[in-house]
Amino acid sequence: MLAKAEQTHRAYEDCNELAGPLTTPRTAQHPVVFRHVGGAWRRVVLSLLIGLNFLTGVVFVGWLLLPEHIPGGGDAAPGDWRVIVARVAFCFVVLVEAVRMLQNFAVWVFAWKARDPVPMVPEPRLRIAMLTTIVPAKEPIDVVERSLKAMQRVRYDGQVDIWILDEGDDPRVKAMARRLGVNHFSRKGRPEFNQEHGAFRAKTKSGNHNAWRATHEHVYDVVAQMDPDHVPMPSFLERTLGYFRDPDVAFVVAPQVYGNMYDNWVVHGASVQQYLFSGLIERGGNGLDAPLLIGTNHLYRPLAWALIDGYQDSIIEDHLTSMVVMGAKNPLTDRRWRGVYTPDVVAIGEGPTSWTDYFNQQKRWAYGVWEILLRKAKPSLARLSMGQRLCYGLVQSYYPSVALSAVSGIVATGTYLTLGINAATIEWRLWLGLWGASMGSWAILWLWLRRYNLARHERREIGVHGMLLALFAVPVYAAAGLAALARRPLAYAVTAKGRLRSGDGLRTFRTHAVWALVGAALLVTSALLRYDSIALRFWALLSVVVGVLPPLMAYAAYLRRRGVEEPEEDPVTAGLVVTIRATAASGMAIDDLPTVHGFPAVPHAGLPIQHKQKSPA
Repeated sequence: MLAKAEQTHRAYEDCNELAGPLTTPRTAQHPVVFRHVGGAWRRVVLSLLIGLNFLTGVVFVGWLLLPEHIPGGGDAAPGDWRVIVARVAFCFVVLVEAVRMLQNFAVWVFAWKARDPVPMVPEPRLRIAMLTTIVPAKEPIDVVERSLKAMQRVRYDGQVDIWILDEGDDPRVKAMARRLGVNHFSRKGRPEFNQEHGAFRAKTKSGNHNAWRATHEHVYDVVAQMDPDHVPMPSFLERTLGYFRDPDVAFVVAPQVYGNMYDNWVVHGASVQQYLFSGLIERGGNGLDAPLLIGTNHLYRPLAWALIDGYQDSIIEDHLTSMVVMGAKNPLTDRRWRGVYTPDVVAIGEGPTSWTDYFNQQKRWAYGVWEILLRKAKPSLARLSMGQRLCYGLVQSYYPSVALSAVSGIVATGTYLTLGINAATIEWRLWLGLWGASMGSWAILWLWLRRYNLARHERREIGVHGMLLALFAVPVYAAAGLAALARRPLAYAVTAKGRLRSGDGLRTFRTHAVWALVGAALLVTSALLRYDSIALRFWALLSVVVGVLPPLMAYAAYLRRRGVEEPEEDPVTAGLVVTIRATAASGMAIDDLPTVHGFPAVPHAGLPIQHKQKSPA
């Protein structure tokens, strides 16, 4: 496992200059230049594959819409409630396929518009602040210390101040900051920076950053911030600061990659899900003049943030902030602010390693998108260009469309399996063939799109882990959508890091339990009432699998960990290990311990061990 982690880090370090060599502009201020990702032939092949997938999808949907497949034909009374219910369910079936075609259209747009910026040499002697945050109860101090030390190794010909923004005002964090020689800030105990709503909302990442902004931001030209688990490379500033030569650049954002992707199955899947976003969607955002701000690591211009009152009050503050800032104007040029996404990997982070942390992360993202769409998108979208609206519309459609597809499938399935009302009168073998052709063309497209992935190991991987994990997250997306529609507030939750990761328990999978029970109930009811449909029973069975597999996988992983962490104790050595640990904790000399032949006294990692001082002869 350690060898794989080292290989992953080296692979991402090799992605540090994907945008190309640094160029020296002729003037201090120079607009950012973009170039296409791949040549014209790549876009031609892309269009052909998208066209094939679209064609198979249209044929399948067109076949579904044939008159003989629509419920209520023949002698059925138009006002019969069974006909009405069947037609509503039929619409849900068609909707599922329409959503998938919309998602493929989004892929085509982002791939067609994908562009990389031409990197520039940074302007020297700027005043830079590099920030990271810590919530001591959720994020280990040693993880943050590792990132702070890496910040101190970042190269730049100018002033670089390093800050730790401590939500707990923890004495241990203060001591670490003094020892490393970095600046410490905390808003704890300051009511003006801990409000129920707004820029300084308590217990939120945006509120923490905005509190620091209010007191320190004005003395800096550029602020770089990253999550505490993200370790910057020495070239972090060299590869990003040059884009601020363009006076209209408000922020620069870099890929979010996970160095611990092989730690377990969950984080592997979460890493794979980032491939398409970092390799394709963000690059397409460049082409649409709408790259998305990512909170894990980015840089921003304080003037731009000051004009919009900083990070926006949202559970996904980075996404809403990028929408708002790109709708605002630079008072110095009277042009809109813009963002830049660089494919250069300049920091390596850690992904969620437990089901609890992954589902919390996904629920926060999904809920945040719903919240923006329902209550905050209209004023922001009105100030964006058509390309930017298209970009945000396509990105924001993902979570609602997945939830809508899942719920639609359940409704259509339940309508027939419980009431015997068929959503569509079809021959299942032909249905399977046409649906299989549509999914097969999608699989070919998916495999071809791997060439947009950033690292070599990403381009080699098929992506099964990510697909399955996305499938397992479907109940979470549906629950997030229902919560947002019901206006039930969702508290901001920090994704726990390192050894403080959240444990998996029954509460983790309560949504999945409901999902599985619904699918199982449909199967049992259809069997009792003899309402048989292979296609619809397959959908119900899939719901059961989605609900049951995650807790089973979590339990299997728990058993494996317990087998590794709790080996059978040897009656001879067990007492010695306890004695050594107790001795180390008490500060006694290890030389006083009794010697057991064949078992050297090796201290537990990290504990201070004292040895007797030998008297001079």
